[in-house]
Amino acid sequence: MRSMRNTADLVNEMIREAKTAYLAAIAVGFETDTKFVFSSDRQPLAELNRLVKEGGSPVGLLRFEREDAGVQGSYRPFEEYADQDWAGKYLAGLLDHADEIIGMSRKASASVPNAY
Repeated sequence: MRSMRNTADLVNEMIREAKTAYLAAIAVGFETDTKFVFSSDRQPLAELNRLVKEGGSPVGLLRFEREDAGVQGSYRPFEEYADQDWAGKYLAGLLDHADEIIGMSRKASASVPNAY
């Protein structure tokens, strides 16, 4: 595994991916949990930095595309994990919960406090 790029590079990669997708997310792995930074977040870099400070490891990108009446998900480990078999299996397993993950993205953006 190569050393991890900085969080700004990872967020920029997610934003580039999101330009041609319905939604993109960075999967941040913790020992017993996974959290996500969404392309729809108002401050994705601040969110990723917070999760990394809490001990999370950004593993890869999830990408969601609208397809007919549903959504199709795909994944890609970050280049630092591209040669790690577990990373692909981990991300593939997350796609089993695509509807929940997309739901989380809506709640995250909906929970921003009012500006007044």
